[in-house]
Order: sequence, then structure tokens, then C-alpha cells
Amino acid sequence: MEERMKKIAHKDGEREQLIMEHLENVGELAAEFCKDYQVETVDASRYAYVTGLAHDIGKYSNLFQRKITENLDITVDHSTAGAKEMRKQGMLAASFAIAGHHGGIPNGKDLTKQNLMERVTKRELEPYEEYKNEICLETVQEPKHSANEESLFTRMIFSALVDADFLDTERFMNQGNVERGNYDSIDDLYKKMMHYIKPWRNITEQTSDLNKIRTKILEQCLKEGEGEKGVYSLTVPTGGGKTVSSLAFALTHAKKNAMKRVIYVIPYTSIIEQNVAVFREILGEENVLAHYGTSLLNPENEEKDYYNKHRLSIENWDAPVVVTTNVQFFESLYSNKVSKCRKLHNISNSVVIFDEAQMIPLDYLKPCVKVIQNLVKSYQVSAVLCTATQPALDKWMKPLIVKEICPDYKEVFQHLKRVQIKDAGKLLEDSLIQKILSEKQMLLIVNTKKQAQELYQKTSGEGIYHLSTNMTPFDRKRALQDIRKRLRQDKICRVISTSLVEAGVDLDFPTVFREIAGLDSIVQAAGRCNREGKRKMEESVVWVFRTEEKVHRMIEKNVAMTEETLQKYRQYDALDAISYYFTSLQALDEEALDQYHILDGFEHNLDGIVMPFKKVEELFHLIRSDTRMMIIPIEKEAIRLLEELENRIKNQENFKIVLRKLGMYAVNVYQNEYQKMLEDNSAYEIIDGIGVLQKTSLYTNEMGLCYEKSDGAVMI
Repeated sequence: MEERMKKIAHKDGEREQLIMEHLENVGELAAEFCKDYQVETVDASRYAYVTGLAHDIGKYSNLFQRKITENLDITVDHSTAGAKEMRKQGMLAASFAIAGHHGGIPNGKDLTKQNLMERVTKRELEPYEEYKNEICLETVQEPKHSANEESLFTRMIFSALVDADFLDTERFMNQGNVERGNYDSIDDLYKKMMHYIKPWRNITEQTSDLNKIRTKILEQCLKEGEGEKGVYSLTVPTGGGKTVSSLAFALTHAKKNAMKRVIYVIPYTSIIEQNVAVFREILGEENVLAHYGTSLLNPENEEKDYYNKHRLSIENWDAPVVVTTNVQFFESLYSNKVSKCRKLHNISNSVVIFDEAQMIPLDYLKPCVKVIQNLVKSYQVSAVLCTATQPALDKWMKPLIVKEICPDYKEVFQHLKRVQIKDAGKLLEDSLIQKILSEKQMLLIVNTKKQAQELYQKTSGEGIYHLSTNMTPFDRKRALQDIRKRLRQDKICRVISTSLVEAGVDLDFPTVFREIAGLDSIVQAAGRCNREGKRKMEESVVWVFRTEEKVHRMIEKNVAMTEETLQKYRQYDALDAISYYFTSLQALDEEALDQYHILDGFEHNLDGIVMPFKKVEELFHLIRSDTRMMIIPIEKEAIRLLEELENRIKNQENFKIVLRKLGMYAVNVYQNEYQKMLEDNSAYEIIDGIGVLQKTSLYTNEMGLCYEKSDGAVMI
């Protein structure tokens, strides 16, 4: 009789895990994950423990027990019970977290029957009261803060709960055999970093002036890394060694303050690989987790010893150094989904470097800055706003004080000035083509993919390249390798590109032509000219030009503000001019800095929705382009992967990993273009929203996808 009374949470063949064991394991793990939270008025660890203890009490129902013991193919709601009990105790964050621990955090109250209030007050549940025979759910005080702070606390508790739930279940199902963790400690990584930079610090008479400046910046980062947790800025011009110096600050700071990890947040996937390669060279491949697009799931990575460990770490960011994108970082912090939120608790007590911080989209500036503030205030995070163009974010960080790591950055900028930026006026297409062909090595950057393709088509000759996101990542990578090689060998190299080369792409040209754009883009473009300072400044010119093309609506405000700035300041790259540009752009329309009312949505409801977790997830997308994935089956590996994808779809097998690998051989196209390509049989749809190019003559390795009905609106 006693044997039949057992209440089971999980079953694997003859093996069983009791509910009580699972609840205690999850509670203890969740409490451990929250030990670094410092949310005023609440014991976060205790709060998380009770949340874990309550999350599966619905499994005590007789119907759920029949489902698991008799292997019945039925659905039993086991999440709402714990959510209901937590609401009774006034623990709303716990109620939201438990209600969403499988399907995502629901809205508090909306017009559907899936919102939290409907579920915990009106939904009929299978009797689950037997939980009281085994556990006692104490009441822990809820935080008393603003609705936005409470919404982040809810997600952070949710994160701890779902990660603990997954890990305990995973451990049971795999009988404890899981390839997680076992990375080097922060102390060990600090030693590796110090060993790597040791030669840099050995200044001799032979040390170049540029390397002396880089070393000075590095020493400043090591010194300031010993400081207390808080918000820092690192303002270093292109060529100042920002990548290594910021790592030196981060590891020094993490070691000094007993912090768990370093997280690098970078604006574009196109510039991450370079940073990842540097960090892995310094710290070892296995210690640096790259989480973006196809970062892990490329065929060549599968042979790495750390592959399986990294594959698991992408789920919860338990590695000591994580490199990711603005999109992944900020969208996760405003998400309601299990898969995105699972890693959030591991952001706590971390050093978070926001590389190229000026690239945070203006539409989302306030929500992004607010969440950084809250992470610093309540979750032991140190944030570093790292930039080469001095963004005006200090105003939005108040009352937090932003400390500059290199206070003499103005002097550094002057010493590292390696180019002249000049106005070329209006250049017609024929003049542009003439400029391209008259320079031995040059980079020309235009504002749209259509312009880049048309100019490339109308030029011919040795060493001419095209770069844009109309090319697959595979072809862009190959082209960049060729370009770097020709530049090193001093061969003819003429590149026509969109703005994708401006941030973090390590190229060094003697001459750059940049179509008028935002001042930040122009300064970033200048970073591709005389990057290593090997030429005289007088010989290194960035020419800003205008064309007869109408300025694209996406950058109208930026161009107008650039023109206004140049009425007041004569030099494009003067620090005062850059500061004026950013400050004025943000002041144009402060409401537009939270265009989708993310912050106000929690404070005053959004479209009548109370605590709109699900609604905000739908609205918060840093890149708001209605695009579809178009697979380009030209390379042998792409064809092989496509065949594997088709077989998996046909056999109803999981195909996500294959699809991610195919990202290396795909481009994104707008929905209207995508639809036209399906209609004229240029492509076919393999699954909803994902196409395969059928008319492969529309794609070339050199120029990417050339579809004549395209409006070329995409900027990069």
C-alpha cells in the first residue's frame, strides 16, 4: 500500500523521481542561482526556493499520477496549481513564474483565457491538496518597487526556476551524466590574460608611438578594474586596442569583486567572430562561449572537444566568458519565453561589456538603458559602455554615475588621429566609378544594397569586391579573407560595400569614400582608413559624398542631424561635434526613444493589458524588419544540409540544428520580395517562412542575391 502512495514527478523506464525530491532539488538550485540578487525588501534566495518548491505541486493530482504511471497520452495542467497558491500568499512574481514555466510568462490580465488572473481564479483544476502532506509553502515578502523593476524581478525568478527545473530533470534522465560546467575559473582566466599582455607592457625605445598609447590605455584599464561595481565607460578611438584592453578591465574587475563571468554584448553578428577569435586566443577556445546565429552550429565546430559542452551552455550561459549580440541580450531581458529567459540569472554578478554602445537603436534606447540600470542596482552587475564615438548615455543613466576608465580620452583621440575627413560634395555615378578605378586600394561605402550591387556591376577590373548582406555569411567571410590578403600584399583592392564593414571589421585602406549618413557611421567608416597608422595622416583621407539618390527614410533623421552638426562644427570627427550629434538626435523626440511604450506598458498597462509580459515579448525586437530566410543551395555543404533538412521534415524529426547550420548559406529577404520569388518560381517554400532559391542563377558568390524586382531597401 505504501508503495502505491508514492507521488512521482518523472519516470524513465523503471527509474522514478518522486515529486518531493524534484521540488526540493529545484528549490535549492533556484535559491543558489539567486544568491547574488540584491533586491531591496526581499530575500531573493528564499523567494526562489519557495517558488521552486511550489512549481510542480499540480503533479500531486490523481489524474497526473495516472498519466505518468499508466503512460496516458493526455494533457494535465500541473502549472496553475502552484501559481494559484503563490497568488494567495501575495507572491505575484512567483505566481507568474510558475504559471509560465512551460509555456512562457502570461500577461497579468487581458482579453484571453490564458492570462494569469483567469487561470488562478477561474480555471478548474484537478485536486492537488495532497502536496500539504509533504511540503509547507511559507510566504516570502514581495519586492516593493516600480512595475518595471518588479517585471525584471519576475523574469529573474522565472529564469532561476526554469533553469533549475531543466537541470534537475536533465540530471535525472541522464542519471547524472551531463557534460556541463568544468570551465576555468575567473582567477585562471585572469592569469592567462596577464600572461598574454605581458609583452605589451614591456615598453622599449623601439616601441612605436601607437603601441605606447595602446599600452597606456591597457594600464588604465588594469588600474580601474580594481574599482567597485558600477557603471563605467571606455572611450577609446579605433586602433586603440579596445578589444584586449576591455577584456583586461573585465577580468581584473571580476577577480577583484568575486564576480562570476564576463559577458560581451556586440551590435552585429558580422563583427563578433573577430572578437571571439581574439578572446579564444587569449583564454583558450573552450572558455569562450559564442551565442549568436550560427556561432556554434557550423560543421567545422562539431569536431571540437568542447562542442557538446558549449551546445548545452548556450541554453543557460554558464560559461565564464560569453560573447553575444544586442538582439540576444536585450530581447531576452524583455522576453516571456522559457528558452530566452533561462539564462538571465547568470547575468547577475557579471561584468557586462556593451561594445559599440552607440549602436543601441534609438527606438529602444530608454528600455535598454533602464534594464542596464536595474541590473547594476539589484543584480550585482558592472556595466561598461565601450565605444569609439562617445555616445551621450550619461544623461539616461542617472542617478547612477558613469565613471570613465580613460579620463584623458580627448588627448588619446588627438594622438590617435590618423585620417582626414573631407567633404567631396555631390558625386554622380560616373564620377564614383572613376574614383573606384583610379585608386589602387580603396573602400567605398553606400547606404543601400541596391546601390552597392549596381556600382559593382558597372565596374570591372582586377581586385574589385562587393560586400553586403545579399551575400551569404559563407561568401562574405570568403571575400573578407581575400580582401585582407590583397591589402597585406599591397595588391589592387577596391571594395564596394554597405555599412556592414563599419563596426569591428578589421580592414585598413589608404582611402575611403563614404556616402552621407549619420555622423556615427561616418566616424566608424573612418576606422577602416589607415587603421594601423602606418601612413601619414595627410595621405589617408575619408571622402564624404552625396549622390542624386534620395536619402532612405531609415536614415533621414541621421543625415539631417549630420548636416546640422556640420553647420556648427567644421570637423566631422571632432569630439564636440560627435557629442552634439548624439545629444541632439536623442532630443529630437524623447518619446521616440521608447517608441513601442515598453516601459510605460508595465507602469500604466499596455493596450489595456495588466503586466503585459507576453505583449512586450511581441513588441520588443531591436531589428524590426519583416524578413524571411532564403537558403542558397550552391555550395556542396549547403546542398548536403538541405537534403538532410528535407529528410528530417519528411520523417517529422527535429530539424532546428540543421536549419541553424544552413544559416551560413542563406540570406534574409523582405516579405514582399520573398512572396514574389515564390510566385514566379524563383524559389520554393520548404517550411513556413523559409524558402529555398530554385533559380540559382539569381545568386553569384561575388554579388549575392540579385533579384530584379527587389527595391534594395535593406541598409546593410
